[in-house]
Amino acid sequence: MKFVAPALLLLFSLSFAGAWTLERTRRYLLLFAIAFLCFGLAAAGQIAIWPRDVGANKLITVILFCVGVLLLCEGVLQRSGRHLALPLPLFVAGLIVAGIFYFFYIDRSLVTRAYILHFGLGTLFLITAWQGRFLRHGRGADRALWWLVVVVGLHFFPRTILTTGVFIDGAFGAATFWNWVQITFSLVGAIIALGLMAVTAIDVVTALRGERDSDPLTGLLNRRGLDLHSRAARKAHHKPVSSIVVCDIDHFKVINDTYGHAVGDAVLEGFAGTIRDMTRAGDLVARIGGEEFVVVLRGTPPMGAYQFAERLRLDIQRARFSGLPRQQTVTCSFGVVEFREGDDLWAAVDRADEYLYAAKKAGRNRTFAEGLQKVGVA
Repeated sequence: MKFVAPALLLLFSLSFAGAWTLERTRRYLLLFAIAFLCFGLAAAGQIAIWPRDVGANKLITVILFCVGVLLLCEGVLQRSGRHLALPLPLFVAGLIVAGIFYFFYIDRSLVTRAYILHFGLGTLFLITAWQGRFLRHGRGADRALWWLVVVVGLHFFPRTILTTGVFIDGAFGAATFWNWVQITFSLVGAIIALGLMAVTAIDVVTALRGERDSDPLTGLLNRRGLDLHSRAARKAHHKPVSSIVVCDIDHFKVINDTYGHAVGDAVLEGFAGTIRDMTRAGDLVARIGGEEFVVVLRGTPPMGAYQFAERLRLDIQRARFSGLPRQQTVTCSFGVVEFREGDDLWAAVDRADEYLYAAKKAGRNRTFAEGLQKVGVA
């Protein structure tokens, strides 16, 4: 029974390793797997007293705990594309190992070693929470992960003070103290692992939804994604004035027929990248057809959307696209309408299409906007 806790930690390690083999792009899962391997080996080493030399056992298990926490913290940040700034965490880990060595071999003190180990590990988690404080402003899973790191880091301090006072100075003695430490380490490890697994599951589901709702070539939203995100945005913000911009690449079929579909795809990708660079975080950009794109400009009246479309039109005209001759220009046409509160998205897109077709009929490479030009719309 005494090896149940290490076995559980090793099982978590295998679970993360298995998840990583299925999702190789999520390298943080491999870090989690190695971290829990370190925790499991450290816990097993303490219970089995291996190596048999007590001092060596203390040092090796402490090093494993420190390495495990560092890998775990690096994985938490790597999940968001960041990395642990190592100088301070490595310095703290070095102090933990040096302190355990000194207060075992030179000035033996169990209480001091307990404080050094637990306060040190708690500090490593809190350093990670500080470096990862940007997670507080992320999605729900990001915020939950940040609070998990904070709570785990903070818990080391009161728990260590309470347990050292009860077990080391009381009648139970040092052996009971270390048994209690192993139990609580395993319990905390299980809580961390379950939390990380929950966050990983949310990440995978979010990624699948993103694939379902996005255009595979450009990475923009597809028709379904635009519909879903538009509904969610309108519920969350309730801004009464937004605008719909519908844009279409002029003579795109000629580009495909003359230079091939690979060049056509490159034009679509470059076009999408230009739109993405010009829009804000709250705007919605979608590819809803072969060469037709829709932009929802949140909180922007039609005149502002018209100016946006004109800037985009000129940028596209000046741009050079891979596979096309340098003298070859790409132009586009735009239709702009107001997206009023209570409007149906696709009805507004249809209205913008009327202005787009009018711009094409008038000679292409221009913008027609509601309130500026008159077309045959109701």
